[in-house]
Amino acid sequence: MKNFSKILCVVLALVIALSAASCSLSKQYAYEKDDIKLPIGVYIYYLYNAYNSAQSYAQKSDLYDAETGKYDGKKSFLKMEITDDDGKTAVAEDWIKDKAAEDTKTAVAIQTKFNDLGCTLDQTEIDSTQSYYKSYWDQSYSEMLEPYGISFDSFFLAGYTLPAMENEAFKAEYGTGGPSAVSDEELTKYFKDNYTSYKYFSANLYTTETAENTDGSAETASENIPLSADKIAEYQKDFDSYAATLSDGGSYADVVAEYMKKYAVEEDPTTENVEDIDEESTDEIMKTILDMKDGQAMTVVIGDDDASKQIYLVYREPIENQVEAYTDPEQHKNDVLSAMKHEDFDDMLKKLAEEMNITLSSACDSYKPSRFEETKKK
Repeated sequence: MKNFSKILCVVLALVIALSAASCSLSKQYAYEKDDIKLPIGVYIYYLYNAYNSAQSYAQKSDLYDAETGKYDGKKSFLKMEITDDDGKTAVAEDWIKDKAAEDTKTAVAIQTKFNDLGCTLDQTEIDSTQSYYKSYWDQSYSEMLEPYGISFDSFFLAGYTLPAMENEAFKAEYGTGGPSAVSDEELTKYFKDNYTSYKYFSANLYTTETAENTDGSAETASENIPLSADKIAEYQKDFDSYAATLSDGGSYADVVAEYMKKYAVEEDPTTENVEDIDEESTDEIMKTILDMKDGQAMTVVIGDDDASKQIYLVYREPIENQVEAYTDPEQHKNDVLSAMKHEDFDDMLKKLAEEMNITLSSACDSYKPSRFEETKKK
Protein backbone atom coordinates (compact mmCIF):
# COMPACT_ATOMS: atom_id res chain seq x y z
CA MET A 1 0.00 0.00 0.00
CA LYS A 2 2.90 2.29 0.87
CA ASN A 3 4.58 1.47 -2.44
CA PHE A 4 1.36 2.22 -4.32
CA SER A 5 1.11 5.59 -2.57
CA LYS A 6 4.71 6.40 -3.57
CA ILE A 7 4.02 5.41 -7.20
CA LEU A 8 0.85 7.53 -7.19
CA CYS A 9 2.80 10.54 -5.89
CA VAL A 10 5.41 10.08 -8.63
CA VAL A 11 2.73 9.82 -11.31
CA LEU A 12 0.96 12.91 -9.99
CA ALA A 13 4.23 14.81 -9.90
CA LEU A 14 4.94 13.78 -13.47
CA VAL A 15 1.46 14.85 -14.59
CA ILE A 16 1.91 18.24 -12.92
CA ALA A 17 5.35 18.66 -14.51
CA LEU A 18 4.04 17.78 -17.97
CA SER A 19 1.09 20.11 -17.48
CA ALA A 20 3.43 22.95 -16.54
CA ALA A 21 5.60 22.23 -19.54
CA SER A 22 2.55 22.25 -21.78
CA CYS A 23 1.55 25.65 -20.43
CA SER A 24 5.02 27.07 -21.01
CA LEU A 25 4.94 25.88 -24.62
CA SER A 26 1.46 27.25 -25.30
CA LYS A 27 0.98 30.40 -27.32
CA GLN A 28 1.91 33.52 -25.39
CA TYR A 29 -0.16 36.68 -25.54
CA ALA A 30 0.76 40.28 -24.84
CA TYR A 31 -2.92 40.85 -24.07
CA GLU A 32 -5.83 38.44 -23.86
CA LYS A 33 -9.31 39.37 -22.71
CA ASP A 34 -12.75 38.58 -24.05
CA ASP A 35 -12.51 38.48 -27.85
CA ILE A 36 -9.28 40.50 -28.10
CA LYS A 37 -6.02 38.59 -28.29
CA LEU A 38 -2.66 40.09 -29.16
CA PRO A 39 0.15 37.55 -29.63
CA ILE A 40 3.41 38.34 -27.86
CA GLY A 41 4.96 38.77 -31.30
CA VAL A 42 2.95 41.96 -31.77
CA TYR A 43 4.51 43.41 -28.61
CA ILE A 44 7.99 42.36 -29.79
CA TYR A 45 7.27 43.98 -33.17
CA TYR A 46 6.43 47.27 -31.43
CA LEU A 47 9.50 46.85 -29.22
CA TYR A 48 11.65 46.36 -32.32
CA ASN A 49 10.25 49.48 -33.98
CA ALA A 50 10.75 51.49 -30.80
CA TYR A 51 14.34 50.24 -30.58
CA ASN A 52 15.05 51.48 -34.11
CA SER A 53 13.43 54.85 -33.41
CA ALA A 54 15.43 55.24 -30.21
CA GLN A 55 18.61 54.39 -32.09
CA SER A 56 17.92 57.14 -34.63
CA TYR A 57 17.47 59.63 -31.77
CA ALA A 58 20.69 58.42 -30.15
CA GLN A 59 22.58 58.94 -33.41
CA LYS A 60 21.53 62.60 -33.40
CA SER A 61 23.28 63.07 -30.05
CA ASP A 62 26.68 64.75 -29.74
CA LEU A 63 27.80 61.58 -27.96
CA TYR A 64 27.48 59.54 -31.15
CA ASP A 65 30.61 58.94 -33.22
CA ALA A 66 29.58 58.02 -36.79
CA GLU A 67 33.07 56.75 -37.64
CA THR A 68 33.23 54.19 -34.84
CA GLY A 69 29.47 53.64 -34.47
CA LYS A 70 29.84 54.11 -30.72
CA TYR A 71 27.91 56.18 -28.22
CA ASP A 72 30.20 58.00 -25.81
CA GLY A 73 32.69 55.21 -26.39
CA LYS A 74 30.15 52.42 -25.86
CA LYS A 75 28.67 50.00 -28.40
CA SER A 76 25.19 50.20 -26.90
CA PHE A 77 23.03 53.33 -26.66
CA LEU A 78 20.47 51.76 -24.33
CA LYS A 79 21.73 53.46 -21.16
CA MET A 80 22.14 56.93 -22.65
CA GLU A 81 19.52 59.66 -22.60
CA ILE A 82 17.68 60.42 -25.81
CA THR A 83 15.23 63.14 -26.83
CA ASP A 84 12.36 62.20 -29.13
CA ASP A 85 10.49 64.32 -31.69
CA ASP A 86 8.05 65.49 -29.01
CA GLY A 87 10.91 66.85 -26.90
CA LYS A 88 10.62 64.10 -24.29
CA THR A 89 13.95 63.06 -22.74
CA ALA A 90 14.45 59.62 -21.20
CA VAL A 91 16.94 56.79 -20.90
CA ALA A 92 16.73 54.96 -24.23
CA GLU A 93 15.95 51.55 -22.71
CA ASP A 94 13.05 52.98 -20.69
CA TRP A 95 11.76 54.99 -23.65
CA ILE A 96 11.70 51.84 -25.81
CA LYS A 97 9.76 49.78 -23.27
CA ASP A 98 7.29 52.62 -22.64
CA LYS A 99 6.72 53.14 -26.36
CA ALA A 100 6.17 49.43 -27.02
CA ALA A 101 3.70 49.22 -24.12
CA GLU A 102 1.89 52.35 -25.35
CA ASP A 103 1.61 51.00 -28.90
CA THR A 104 0.33 47.64 -27.64
CA LYS A 105 -2.32 49.29 -25.46
CA THR A 106 -3.34 51.47 -28.40
CA ALA A 107 -3.73 48.27 -30.46
CA VAL A 108 -6.17 46.97 -27.82
CA ALA A 109 -8.07 50.28 -27.92
CA ILE A 110 -8.24 50.10 -31.74
CA GLN A 111 -9.78 46.63 -31.66
CA THR A 112 -12.19 47.69 -28.93
CA LYS A 113 -13.31 50.75 -30.89
CA PHE A 114 -13.56 48.69 -34.07
CA ASN A 115 -15.83 46.16 -32.36
CA ASP A 116 -17.94 48.78 -30.56
CA LEU A 117 -18.68 50.53 -33.86
CA GLY A 118 -19.62 47.25 -35.55
CA CYS A 119 -16.91 47.56 -38.18
CA THR A 120 -15.77 44.74 -40.46
CA LEU A 121 -12.86 44.11 -42.83
CA ASP A 122 -13.18 42.71 -46.33
CA GLN A 123 -11.85 39.16 -46.10
CA THR A 124 -11.07 39.05 -49.83
CA GLU A 125 -8.91 42.13 -49.46
CA ILE A 126 -7.23 40.67 -46.37
CA ASP A 127 -6.37 37.47 -48.23
CA SER A 128 -5.01 39.39 -51.20
CA THR A 129 -2.92 41.71 -49.01
CA GLN A 130 -1.70 38.79 -46.92
CA SER A 131 -0.27 37.13 -50.02
CA TYR A 132 1.50 40.39 -50.88
CA TYR A 133 2.95 40.70 -47.37
CA LYS A 134 3.96 37.04 -47.36
CA SER A 135 6.12 37.47 -50.44
CA TYR A 136 8.04 40.29 -48.76
CA TRP A 137 8.23 38.29 -45.55
CA ASP A 138 9.78 35.34 -47.35
CA GLN A 139 12.23 37.54 -49.25
CA SER A 140 13.74 39.42 -46.32
CA TYR A 141 11.58 40.12 -43.28
CA SER A 142 11.49 36.56 -41.96
CA GLU A 143 15.27 36.46 -41.72
CA MET A 144 15.24 39.85 -40.04
CA LEU A 145 12.38 39.39 -37.55
CA GLU A 146 11.99 35.70 -36.75
CA PRO A 147 15.19 35.54 -34.63
CA TYR A 148 13.57 38.08 -32.31
CA GLY A 149 10.39 36.00 -31.90
CA ILE A 150 8.17 37.77 -34.43
CA SER A 151 6.12 35.42 -36.59
CA PHE A 152 4.52 36.28 -39.92
CA ASP A 153 1.07 36.32 -38.27
CA SER A 154 2.24 38.94 -35.75
CA PHE A 155 4.00 40.89 -38.49
CA PHE A 156 0.84 40.97 -40.61
CA LEU A 157 -1.43 41.77 -37.66
CA ALA A 158 0.68 44.72 -36.52
CA GLY A 159 1.67 45.90 -39.98
CA TYR A 160 -1.64 45.63 -41.83
CA THR A 161 -4.67 44.33 -39.94
CA LEU A 162 -4.54 46.72 -36.99
CA PRO A 163 -3.95 49.83 -39.17
CA ALA A 164 -6.83 48.66 -41.40
CA MET A 165 -9.07 48.28 -38.35
CA GLU A 166 -8.07 51.73 -37.16
CA ASN A 167 -8.92 53.21 -40.54
CA GLU A 168 -12.34 51.55 -40.61
CA ALA A 169 -13.08 52.65 -37.05
CA PHE A 170 -12.04 56.21 -37.93
CA LYS A 171 -14.42 56.32 -40.91
CA ALA A 172 -17.24 54.85 -38.84
CA GLU A 173 -16.66 57.42 -36.07
CA TYR A 174 -16.59 60.53 -38.26
CA GLY A 175 -18.43 59.41 -41.39
CA THR A 176 -22.11 59.86 -42.15
CA GLY A 177 -24.21 58.54 -39.27
CA GLY A 178 -21.21 58.06 -36.98
CA PRO A 179 -21.09 59.15 -33.31
CA SER A 180 -18.92 62.15 -34.24
CA ALA A 181 -20.09 62.60 -37.82
CA VAL A 182 -18.62 65.55 -39.71
CA SER A 183 -21.16 67.34 -41.90
CA ASP A 184 -20.48 68.24 -45.52
CA GLU A 185 -20.58 71.91 -44.54
CA GLU A 186 -17.95 71.43 -41.83
CA LEU A 187 -15.70 69.45 -44.16
CA THR A 188 -16.03 72.00 -46.95
CA LYS A 189 -15.18 74.88 -44.61
CA TYR A 190 -12.14 73.01 -43.27
CA PHE A 191 -10.97 72.27 -46.81
CA LYS A 192 -11.28 75.87 -47.96
CA ASP A 193 -9.55 77.21 -44.84
CA ASN A 194 -6.66 74.74 -44.77
CA TYR A 195 -5.85 73.65 -48.32
CA THR A 196 -4.29 75.29 -51.33
CA SER A 197 -4.38 74.29 -55.00
CA TYR A 198 -1.54 75.33 -57.26
CA LYS A 199 0.07 74.77 -60.64
CA TYR A 200 3.39 75.84 -62.06
CA PHE A 201 5.88 75.31 -64.85
CA SER A 202 9.45 76.48 -65.25
CA ALA A 203 12.26 77.07 -67.72
CA ASN A 204 16.01 76.95 -67.23
CA LEU A 205 17.82 80.27 -67.57
CA TYR A 206 20.94 78.41 -68.62
CA THR A 207 22.06 75.80 -71.11
CA THR A 208 24.10 72.70 -70.37
CA GLU A 209 27.13 72.16 -72.57
CA THR A 210 29.83 69.52 -72.81
CA ALA A 211 33.09 70.65 -71.23
CA GLU A 212 36.65 69.49 -71.60
CA ASN A 213 37.90 67.13 -68.91
CA THR A 214 40.93 68.58 -67.17
CA ASP A 215 41.88 65.33 -65.42
CA GLY A 216 42.41 63.40 -68.66
CA SER A 217 39.65 60.87 -67.96
CA ALA A 218 37.36 59.52 -70.65
CA GLU A 219 34.21 60.53 -68.76
CA THR A 220 32.11 63.29 -70.30
CA ALA A 221 31.94 66.48 -68.26
CA SER A 222 29.34 69.21 -68.53
CA GLU A 223 28.79 72.73 -67.30
CA ASN A 224 25.88 75.14 -67.11
CA ILE A 225 26.19 78.33 -69.13
CA PRO A 226 23.85 81.25 -68.28
CA LEU A 227 21.62 82.45 -71.11
CA SER A 228 22.28 85.81 -72.65
CA ALA A 229 20.77 88.86 -71.00
CA ASP A 230 18.43 89.31 -73.99
CA LYS A 231 17.16 85.73 -73.78
CA ILE A 232 16.59 85.99 -70.03
CA ALA A 233 14.70 89.26 -70.59
CA GLU A 234 12.53 87.52 -73.19
CA TYR A 235 11.62 84.75 -70.74
CA GLN A 236 10.90 87.32 -68.03
CA LYS A 237 8.61 89.31 -70.35
CA ASP A 238 6.71 86.23 -71.49
CA PHE A 239 6.31 84.75 -68.01
CA ASP A 240 5.15 88.12 -66.62
CA SER A 241 2.58 88.24 -69.44
CA TYR A 242 1.36 84.73 -68.59
CA ALA A 243 1.04 85.73 -64.93
CA ALA A 244 -0.96 88.84 -65.81
CA THR A 245 -3.30 86.82 -68.04
CA LEU A 246 -4.01 84.30 -65.27
CA SER A 247 -4.43 86.95 -62.58
CA ASP A 248 -7.03 88.62 -64.82
CA GLY A 249 -9.03 85.37 -64.98
CA GLY A 250 -7.49 83.83 -68.08
CA SER A 251 -7.28 80.11 -68.80
CA TYR A 252 -4.30 78.19 -67.45
CA ALA A 253 -4.63 75.64 -70.28
CA ASP A 254 -4.38 78.45 -72.86
CA VAL A 255 -1.31 79.91 -71.17
CA VAL A 256 0.47 76.55 -71.11
CA ALA A 257 -0.41 75.95 -74.76
CA GLU A 258 0.99 79.37 -75.71
CA TYR A 259 4.23 78.72 -73.82
CA MET A 260 4.68 75.23 -75.30
CA LYS A 261 4.15 76.52 -78.84
CA LYS A 262 6.60 79.42 -78.58
CA TYR A 263 9.36 77.48 -76.85
CA ALA A 264 8.82 74.20 -78.72
CA VAL A 265 8.01 72.22 -75.56
CA GLU A 266 6.54 68.86 -76.57
CA GLU A 267 5.09 67.62 -73.25
CA ASP A 268 2.97 69.56 -70.77
CA PRO A 269 5.51 70.84 -68.19
CA THR A 270 2.91 71.47 -65.49
CA THR A 271 3.34 70.38 -61.91
CA GLU A 272 0.12 70.61 -59.89
CA ASN A 273 -1.00 69.69 -56.42
CA VAL A 274 -3.64 70.20 -53.75
CA GLU A 275 -2.32 70.01 -50.19
CA ASP A 276 -2.47 71.26 -46.62
CA ILE A 277 -1.18 74.78 -46.23
CA ASP A 278 2.18 74.67 -44.45
CA GLU A 279 2.82 78.11 -43.01
CA GLU A 280 6.34 77.10 -41.95
CA SER A 281 7.45 75.65 -45.29
CA THR A 282 10.97 76.53 -46.43
CA ASP A 283 10.30 75.44 -50.02
CA GLU A 284 10.67 78.43 -52.34
CA ILE A 285 7.63 77.54 -54.44
CA MET A 286 5.42 77.04 -51.39
CA LYS A 287 6.63 80.28 -49.81
CA THR A 288 5.67 82.06 -53.04
CA ILE A 289 2.22 80.44 -53.01
CA LEU A 290 1.62 81.49 -49.41
CA ASP A 291 2.18 85.12 -50.41
CA MET A 292 -0.47 84.88 -53.13
CA LYS A 293 -4.25 85.06 -53.20
CA ASP A 294 -6.52 82.52 -54.85
CA GLY A 295 -6.65 83.20 -58.59
CA GLN A 296 -3.33 85.03 -58.60
CA ALA A 297 -0.25 84.10 -60.64
CA MET A 298 3.33 85.26 -60.18
CA THR A 299 6.71 84.95 -61.83
CA VAL A 300 9.60 83.96 -59.60
CA VAL A 301 13.26 83.23 -60.35
CA ILE A 302 14.92 80.59 -58.16
CA GLY A 303 18.58 79.55 -58.09
CA ASP A 304 21.79 80.13 -56.17
CA ASP A 305 23.70 81.62 -59.10
CA ASP A 306 23.34 82.52 -62.78
CA ALA A 307 24.35 79.00 -63.82
CA SER A 308 21.48 77.37 -61.90
CA LYS A 309 18.59 79.83 -62.07
CA GLN A 310 15.14 78.85 -63.28
CA ILE A 311 12.13 81.02 -63.95
CA TYR A 312 8.74 79.80 -62.71
CA LEU A 313 5.18 80.70 -63.49
CA VAL A 314 3.26 79.92 -60.29
CA TYR A 315 -0.54 79.93 -60.24
CA ARG A 316 -2.60 79.63 -57.07
CA GLU A 317 -5.80 78.16 -58.40
CA PRO A 318 -9.07 79.14 -56.63
CA ILE A 319 -9.63 76.43 -54.02
CA GLU A 320 -13.31 76.45 -54.97
CA ASN A 321 -12.36 74.53 -58.12
CA GLN A 322 -11.33 71.53 -56.00
CA VAL A 323 -14.14 71.44 -53.43
CA GLU A 324 -16.26 68.88 -55.30
CA ALA A 325 -13.43 66.37 -55.72
CA TYR A 326 -12.10 66.73 -52.17
CA THR A 327 -15.50 66.34 -50.48
CA ASP A 328 -16.55 63.40 -52.67
CA PRO A 329 -16.48 60.03 -50.82
CA GLU A 330 -15.37 58.30 -54.02
CA GLN A 331 -12.35 60.62 -54.44
CA HIS A 332 -10.48 62.53 -51.73
CA LYS A 333 -12.99 63.01 -48.90
CA ASN A 334 -11.30 60.51 -46.57
CA ASP A 335 -7.96 62.27 -47.00
CA VAL A 336 -9.43 65.61 -45.94
CA LEU A 337 -11.38 63.99 -43.11
CA SER A 338 -8.18 62.35 -41.87
CA ALA A 339 -6.31 65.65 -41.92
CA MET A 340 -9.17 67.27 -40.05
CA LYS A 341 -9.76 64.65 -37.37
CA HIS A 342 -6.75 62.32 -37.03
CA GLU A 343 -5.39 64.11 -33.95
CA ASP A 344 -8.82 63.99 -32.30
CA PHE A 345 -9.06 60.26 -33.04
CA ASP A 346 -5.58 59.61 -31.65
CA ASP A 347 -6.61 61.39 -28.46
CA MET A 348 -9.84 59.36 -28.39
CA LEU A 349 -7.89 56.08 -28.57
CA LYS A 350 -5.46 57.18 -25.84
CA LYS A 351 -8.36 58.15 -23.59
CA LEU A 352 -10.08 54.82 -24.27
CA ALA A 353 -6.89 52.92 -23.39
CA GLU A 354 -6.66 54.84 -20.11
CA GLU A 355 -10.33 54.24 -19.28
CA MET A 356 -9.91 50.52 -19.97
CA ASN A 357 -6.99 50.42 -17.55
CA ILE A 358 -5.25 47.92 -19.83
CA THR A 359 -2.78 45.58 -18.19
CA LEU A 360 -0.36 43.75 -20.45
CA SER A 361 0.64 40.15 -19.85
CA SER A 362 3.64 39.45 -17.64
CA ALA A 363 5.08 37.70 -20.70
CA CYS A 364 5.99 41.15 -22.03
CA ASP A 365 8.46 41.59 -19.16
CA SER A 366 10.52 38.73 -20.55
CA TYR A 367 11.45 40.68 -23.66
CA LYS A 368 14.07 43.40 -23.25
CA PRO A 369 15.40 45.95 -25.76
CA SER A 370 18.84 44.41 -25.32
CA ARG A 371 17.64 41.28 -27.20
CA PHE A 372 18.06 43.17 -30.46
CA GLU A 373 21.72 43.78 -29.68
CA GLU A 374 22.32 40.26 -28.39
CA THR A 375 20.78 38.66 -31.49
CA LYS A 376 22.98 40.78 -33.75
CA LYS A 377 26.09 39.54 -31.97
CA LYS A 378 25.31 35.88 -32.69
